[in-house]
Amino acid sequence: MGPEINTEGGMLRKSPQPSERPVNAKAAADFLQMHVRSVTRLAGVGHIPGHPIGYGQRKKWLFYISELDEWLRAQICSESSRRRQGKGGQVA
Repeated sequence: MGPEINTEGGMLRKSPQPSERPVNAKAAADFLQMHVRSVTRLAGVGHIPGHPIGYGQRKKWLFYISELDEWLRAQICSESSRRRQGKGGQVA
């Protein structure tokens, strides 16, 4: 992977491969198995990694599958660690 990028939330993530081409919201939705509107809405509020092109209501969103894959893996890891925690935040 390439160099790391500092995101708005202060998290470091790796930049996409130089040869990787961005995909549109439909391809990203297919990869995430979500509806296209859900993907663009989540990208708009910063919950998933996306890159807006243009301004206003009709902006276009582009996504890198490698970024989405990394985000998805992080979600799966955080969900499993949350399930192991009992009341009070202690690991069971």
